[in-house]
Amino acid sequence: MDSDSTPKTTRRALLRRIGLAAGLSYVAPGLSALGVARASGSSGPSGPSGVEPRGSDRNPTHTRRQQAQRRRPAAPNVVPEILILLGAEQSLTPAVEAGYRVLDEADSGGLSGRLARLGLPGGRTIEAALAELAQLIPGALADENHLYAPDDFTCTGEDCAAHAMIGWSGWPSAMAPRIGMIDTGVNVDHPALSGQKLTVHQVDLADRAAAGRQHGTAIAAMLIGSVAGRVPGLLPYAELIAVEGFHRDATGEVADAFSIIRGMDILLTESVSVINLSFSGPANTVLERMVIRADVAGVAMVAAAGNGGPGAAPAYPAAWGQVIAVTAVDASAQPYRQANRGPYVMLAAPGVNVWTAASVSGGRLRSGTSYAAPFVTASLAIERMRAPDLALSEVTQSLFDCARDLGEAGFDDTFGYGLLSAPAQCNAENAELFSVSGE
Repeated sequence: MDSDSTPKTTRRALLRRIGLAAGLSYVAPGLSALGVARASGSSGPSGPSGVEPRGSDRNPTHTRRQQAQRRRPAAPNVVPEILILLGAEQSLTPAVEAGYRVLDEADSGGLSGRLARLGLPGGRTIEAALAELAQLIPGALADENHLYAPDDFTCTGEDCAAHAMIGWSGWPSAMAPRIGMIDTGVNVDHPALSGQKLTVHQVDLADRAAAGRQHGTAIAAMLIGSVAGRVPGLLPYAELIAVEGFHRDATGEVADAFSIIRGMDILLTESVSVINLSFSGPANTVLERMVIRADVAGVAMVAAAGNGGPGAAPAYPAAWGQVIAVTAVDASAQPYRQANRGPYVMLAAPGVNVWTAASVSGGRLRSGTSYAAPFVTASLAIERMRAPDLALSEVTQSLFDCARDLGEAGFDDTFGYGLLSAPAQCNAENAELFSVSGE
């Protein structure tokens, strides 16, 4: 229990200030500015493009040790990279002349600049490279190209408990918001997604292998799975814009900050109301700037709080003040034992033994803060549609005010404001909207 007696609205405002300071469609190759192979929407400035192969489906059983290895962003057998954001008048030439290799680059409309992935010269550490680049290209924003991993474990046997009910009672066709997500590959042929309003974009991964489709398919089905199938989604009439931004490396399936930023660029041009980010990793200064830009543009962001355990460091992007961090609880509203804790956790949602899509067909049980986030994403999307004239901060606060307090009274580091209450449970107007369970 957090002993701080600061009012809820004040705590949220403080966290935001901290963050500011520090029908299914597959479209033809396009949006060359973003290096997107399967894209729709308006095009931007010129840049690299290319069709990326979809990752082959796989269904590994991850042990906790494998998961920990997969989440470790700086494993010894992973070569670190630099992510740099250049202004309009800045050039990479000084860095190239100093021995840095340009691995990939792309324009970023959201950041009003150009992104690049740089390979380090021999013998350079990340710290030395950042100091050197600050001298070579003054004013450019640079950081390590951090890696981010999905926050999930595959549920097997008694290791997972039944998930809690939040009162989600129907899927009216009138509730059809436009939602975005960045994740691994999505199996568009899964029965749960057949006939749904789903558009998939693939970030150009350069020479890197695409990730599999297990995690992304599960999250997509949780959001918009068909009511006619075995894995009905929270908002089956909604439109989902999914960005496949993950690749495979020696640690498993990860997305670097470079690809996440490019994915957010796509979603901003697609005018989504909410972005689901079911992954976590370290803080990154360039990615943080993009998160701030999205917030200023009025786009809500929901992220997994992380599966590092109660003593883990804050996980990002969830820990930035512009993002709603979601933790997971089980059927008894007890905290998921692998979930992160801390003052950045805002809401709790079902995330243990959640039934969702398997990678190829059918469904399976899964656990992790990844699977708690879509509940909040769906609720927030409905609230934004219900009250389009309200500021994002007011809509977000309404979710916090409607949450069912868990643990000791008040905001705490384990549950945040408490267990999410579905829109139908929060007020009479929403209850009327949810009086039918589909059409």
